[in-house]
Amino acid sequence: MSIKHDHTLNPVTALCYYCFTDGTQLLLAGEGSFLKVFDAKTSDLISQCEIFQGQTVHGITVNKSSHGNDELSLVLWGGHELALIGRKDVEQILDQSLNSVTNKSTTITDWIFDAAISEHDSSTCVIVTAHNALLKATFRLAGQEPWVEHLPSPSESILYSAQVLWDTPSRILVAAGTVFGEVIVWEGHASDGEFGDVRTLFTFTGHEGSIFGVNISPPVSIQGKSNTRLLASCSDDRTIRIWDLSALPTENGSKQTGLLLRETGFGGNERGVEADVSAERGLAVVMGHASRIWSVRFLASESEGSGDSNINVLSFGEDSTTQQWNLRSTGNQTTPITQDTLHQKVQPTSGSSHTLEHVRTFAFHDGKHIWSSALRHLLDDDYDLLTGGSDGKISQYPVYISDATSQSPCKEDSSDDVTSPTWSMSHSEIETSSAWDLDEILKCLPLPLDSSHHVSDQLPDSALHATEDSVPNEVQPKKRKRPKKTIKDAFNRYAFVSQDKFLMTTNFGRILSGQVGHSLTWEEISLPAEGKDDLRSYAIVEGFPEISLAFLAGAGGRIYAYSTDWAPIEIGKVPGKVADMFKIWDQGKVTFKLLATTLSTRDAIIFSISTSRLTRSERLAQVSFQLPPDFVVTSSSMCDAYIVLGSRKGSLAVYDIMVFDEPVHIWEDTGFSGGDAITTILPLTAQPAASSHTTHFLTTGRNGVYSIFVMSNKKNDEGEVSVELHPVHRGTPPFGPMIESAWFDGSDLILYGFKSKDFVVWNETKQYEIASVECGGAHRSYAYSPRQDVSDSGHFIFTKASKLYIYSQAQPSHKVAKPGGHGREVKACAVSRDKTLVATGAEDTTVRIWRYHDDGPSTLGRNFGCQVTIQQHTAGIQCLQWYGSEYLFSSGGNEEFFIWSVENIPGYGIGVVCEATCPDQSGDRDLRIMNFDVAEAPAALRNPGHTTLLISLAYSDSTIRIYIYDKVLGYTLIGTGKYSSSCLTQINHLKIMDNSILFLTASTDGYLPIWKLPIRARPKDLSMDENGENSFHPSPPRLEMISSSRVHQNAIKSLDFMASTPTIDSSGFIIVVTGGDDNALAISVRTLDRFNPEARSFILRSAHAAAITGVCIVSEPPTDGASNTFRVVSTSNDQRVKEWQICVEQSAEGVFTADIKMTGNVFTPVADIGDIAVLKHATRDNKSEGKVIIVGNGMGVWNTSSNR
Repeated sequence: MSIKHDHTLNPVTALCYYCFTDGTQLLLAGEGSFLKVFDAKTSDLISQCEIFQGQTVHGITVNKSSHGNDELSLVLWGGHELALIGRKDVEQILDQSLNSVTNKSTTITDWIFDAAISEHDSSTCVIVTAHNALLKATFRLAGQEPWVEHLPSPSESILYSAQVLWDTPSRILVAAGTVFGEVIVWEGHASDGEFGDVRTLFTFTGHEGSIFGVNISPPVSIQGKSNTRLLASCSDDRTIRIWDLSALPTENGSKQTGLLLRETGFGGNERGVEADVSAERGLAVVMGHASRIWSVRFLASESEGSGDSNINVLSFGEDSTTQQWNLRSTGNQTTPITQDTLHQKVQPTSGSSHTLEHVRTFAFHDGKHIWSSALRHLLDDDYDLLTGGSDGKISQYPVYISDATSQSPCKEDSSDDVTSPTWSMSHSEIETSSAWDLDEILKCLPLPLDSSHHVSDQLPDSALHATEDSVPNEVQPKKRKRPKKTIKDAFNRYAFVSQDKFLMTTNFGRILSGQVGHSLTWEEISLPAEGKDDLRSYAIVEGFPEISLAFLAGAGGRIYAYSTDWAPIEIGKVPGKVADMFKIWDQGKVTFKLLATTLSTRDAIIFSISTSRLTRSERLAQVSFQLPPDFVVTSSSMCDAYIVLGSRKGSLAVYDIMVFDEPVHIWEDTGFSGGDAITTILPLTAQPAASSHTTHFLTTGRNGVYSIFVMSNKKNDEGEVSVELHPVHRGTPPFGPMIESAWFDGSDLILYGFKSKDFVVWNETKQYEIASVECGGAHRSYAYSPRQDVSDSGHFIFTKASKLYIYSQAQPSHKVAKPGGHGREVKACAVSRDKTLVATGAEDTTVRIWRYHDDGPSTLGRNFGCQVTIQQHTAGIQCLQWYGSEYLFSSGGNEEFFIWSVENIPGYGIGVVCEATCPDQSGDRDLRIMNFDVAEAPAALRNPGHTTLLISLAYSDSTIRIYIYDKVLGYTLIGTGKYSSSCLTQINHLKIMDNSILFLTASTDGYLPIWKLPIRARPKDLSMDENGENSFHPSPPRLEMISSSRVHQNAIKSLDFMASTPTIDSSGFIIVVTGGDDNALAISVRTLDRFNPEARSFILRSAHAAAITGVCIVSEPPTDGASNTFRVVSTSNDQRVKEWQICVEQSAEGVFTADIKMTGNVFTPVADIGDIAVLKHATRDNKSEGKVIIVGNGMGVWNTSSNR
C-alpha cells in the first residue's frame, strides 16, 4: 500500500497520567487512532503508537497496581473497539520498538463508554456500554485476544454517558446518563468471582435534556455522613446537578428496582417514586457555561476535624472552557429541587441544602469543545489538570480545591487589620492579590511623617469653598447651613520604577512607593521643598524600570527624577504644563531619552540620559522641537537614527535625531489605523542579513490591531535622504479593542490591553492567554510590569472604586503541553508554490499560515508550526489559494474576498497585510464566493512594471466575474457570466491565450461547462478615478459557454486537472478529475484544439462510501509525451484516503481509454474532511516521495510514492 501516515494534528479525545514506580510521570493522549506519550515535565513527545485501525481512541485508563511484565497495564477504547495492553508492550511502545498494536484490539458488540480495572485482580476490567450493559474483559498473555463475557445489568436503557468503578473487590458501581434525561445508579455484586446480583439504587430525574456526563465522587463526608459518595451530572439543558448517593433502606431499593419499565421522554413520571427520590437526593443545581456541558469531575479533600469535606466540581464545555465550582452548604435542610424552584440562570435554587458557587474559569483552548481531561493529585488540596480540546491542544494547569473561605483574585480583603500588608493568596502562590484604601496604606508607613514634609489629607478651606464663593450672593439660593464636606485624598497615577517596585501619586500631591514581594511594604517620598505642591491635583509619572528610574511632572512644568538610590531631584523644566511623558530607548547605544510634551502648545522636549544610570548630580541635556499641527503624542520610540512618534489620531511622525526642525515623514492612513491612538512603538531587532537601509518597528493601537511597518530611507542624486513608511503586517488578537503595550519575551510577542471589563495579557506568537484580571475596563489609572526572570508572570496595579488593587502572578497560569490549531472544522487549505507555507481556513473564520516541519528521520519531530493567525473574515471560509509565495487569497460568506500580501520580516517572521478586498459587493452581501482561481494576466492586460493578476470568482447564485488586478490600479472587471439556478462549486483557468481565456466550472447539478472570454488590450493611459475605479470595459463582455457535459448525478464537490503533453498531431488534451456528492470518482478527457460537447468521461461509481470532498493529482506532469499515467488521491466523509493510478491513452482514431486502479486505501482520523492539497509532489523516478495534506476536523499529512 503506497499511502503511509506521516503526521496528525487532531482533537485530543482521551487523556491519562501514567506513573512509574520511580516517580516519573508521563502524559498519555489519544489523538485520532494514535496513542501519543509525552514527558509530563518537559512536554516532549517521546513515542506514539497506532492503537486501532479505523477508529479514534475515546478513553484510556491505567492500572495503578501493575508491576509485572505479564500484567494488564493499559485499557484503551473507542467506539466498538477495545485494547488491553500489557506492561511489556507499554515498555516497547515507550522505547519506540512497537509502533502499532492494532492486532491486539477486540471488537465489542456495542459502543463503549467507560472501563475500570480491578485493583484486586490486575488482569480484569469491567466495561459499560451504550445500552447500559456491563462486560468483563480478562487480559491474556501470548498475544491472545482478551476473554470478554457479559454480566447481568438491570435494564437496557439507551445511554449518552456512563461511569463504572470498583467500589469494593466484590461491588461494582455504575452511573448511567440516559438519552431521556434520567440518571440511573446501579450496583453489581460478585460472589466467588461470579457476578449475579444487580440492583438499581436510584433513578434521578430533573434534567431537561440528554445526560452528557456523569461522575461519582470519591468517599467524602457531608451533612454529618462519612464515607459516602456524591454524583455529578451535566445535561443538554446546561445545568450541573449534584446528587446524594448515601445508602437507601432496602425497601426503597426494592421499589427502585421495580420501576425499570416506564414511559420515555422528558418530564414523564414526575409524581413517581423516582421523582420523590430525586427531590430528596438532589443537593444542588446550577446553570453554567455558554453552551452545552460535556463532562464533569469531582475534586474533594477531607476537612480538618470532623466537618464536611471540601468538595469542588470541574465542568468541561462546548465553549472550550473549564469551570470550577465550590459545593457549599447553605445551612438549610434538604428540600426538594424541582423544576418549579429553578428560577435563576446561574444561581442555584434557594431551597437546596447546598449551592454550587463559581470559583474560576480556565479558558486555555481555541474554538469549541473540551473532549478530554485528566487529574493528578499533588499535595493537600493541589491538583494538576490536563485538558484536551477540539483544537488539538493539550493544556496543563494547576487547580486547587476552593473552600468556603477562599477568595478570588482582586476581591476585597474584608480583614479589619489594616496595619500590615495583607495578601489574598491562592494555593502554590501562583496568584496574589489585595485591595487597599489610601488610609490603610498611610497606616502602614514605617515612620510618622516629618511636619516639614506633611501633606494634608484634606484640601484647604479656600479650595473647599471655591465653587460656592465664585457664585454671586444675590443668585445663591437660601439653604440651611450644613457641615463642611471633607474632600478625601485619592489615588492618581502609577508607574513601575523596577520590576517589583512602583510609584503612585495622590490627588493631594503625595508620592508613595510600594514594594511587591512576599509581603507589601510602603514608603512615602518627598519632593524638594520648592516643588512640594507641584503634584497637587495633577501629576504625570513615567517609569524606566530597566535602569531603576522614574520621572514625575506636575502643573508647574518642573520634571523630577526619582531613583531607588536617592530622593527625587529636579532635572529640568518645560514651558507650561506637562501634557505627558514618554520613554525612548535607543537599543543600539543602550541609552534612554525622555520625551515631554506640553499642553496648549506644539512644543516637545527630549531629555537625554547619557549614561545607563542617572547620577544625582547629573543635569540632563535637552532638545526642543515642534510637533506637527493637531498631533497629540501618545507613543514614541527610537528606530535606527530616527525618532518615531505616534499620535492620538493614528498617524506617525518620523524625525531625524540630527535635524529636529520638522518631521522627515508623516504617515497618515485612517483606513489602516482606524483613526485611533497608537499606544506603543517597538523597534524589531534586525537580523545580520537585513538591509541597512530598512528598519522594522511594531505599533499597537486602541483599534484592537497591532501593525508592523518597514521604514526605508534612500538618497537621491543631490544627497537628500527620503524616508517612507509602509505597513507589512497587521494582526488582530482575540482581545481588545484597546491594545496598550507590546514587548518580546525571547521570540514571543506579548501584548496587553483591555477587553470589556478585563485586563488581558496575551501571547500572540503562541496564541494563548497569560493573564486576565477583572478590573472594570480601560478608563482608570493602572500600570503593568512583566517579570524578566519568569516568563508569563508580572504585577498589575490599578484603581477601582477608589481603591488600589494589586494583582501579582508569580508563575505561568498554564503550560501548553502540546500546541494545537483551529478549534473548528477546517474547510479549505492551500500550499504555496515553493511548498514552504500551508494556509488553512476554518469555520471559526480564521486563516492560519503554517510551516510543516518534517526534517529528520524520526516521525516524532514532525509538526505544524503556526506562523500567523489572520482574523478578518466574518463568515465561514470557502476557498484559499496562493499565487507564488507572495500573495494569499481567501474567500467566504458575506461576499468576502481578500488579497493578502505575505513577506518575511527580519527579526519577526511572516508578515501579512490585507492589500485589497472584494469589489462590487451587493447591498445585502448575502452571497458566498464559493471558489476562485488566480493566474498571471495575459500580456495584453498587464500593467507594465507591476504584477498583474487574473482573478475569476464563482458565486453561490451561479454568477461568474472575471477581474484583472494590480496594486496600483486595483480591480478591473473584464467579463461576467451566469450559469443557471445551480450553485457553482468550482472554477479553474484552463488556458490563457493572447486573445481569449478558457474557463472550467463545476456546479451542484453535476455538469462541467467550459467557458470562453474574448479579451482586448488594456489602454496604456488607464488610471483610477476618485472612487478607486477605472473606466476600462464599462460594459464588460459576457462569457460564452462552448461546452458542457454531465459527469455526476448531483453536486461536484472537488476538482483537479492536468494537461497532457502536446504532440505533432494534436495540441494535447486536458484530464479533469472530479469527486461528487454521488460518491463517484470521474475522469473527463477533453481536447484543447476542439471542444466536443460529447467529451469522453470515465466514471467509477461508489469509489467511496460517502461524498468525495477532495481530489488532487499527486504525481509530476508527464514530460515524455508518450505516457499519461498519473496518480490521484481522493478523500471522503467516510474517513478513507484512497490512491488511484490512472492511465489515459488516445488511439490513432482519437478514441480515449482510461485504466483506473486503486493502489491505496487507508483510514484517516480526520473527520468531516473539507479539502486536500499536495504538500510535495512525488518524482516520477521514485527518488522522492510525495506528501498530501488533508484538513477537516483536524489536519493530517500522508506520504505517497510513485510505485509505477
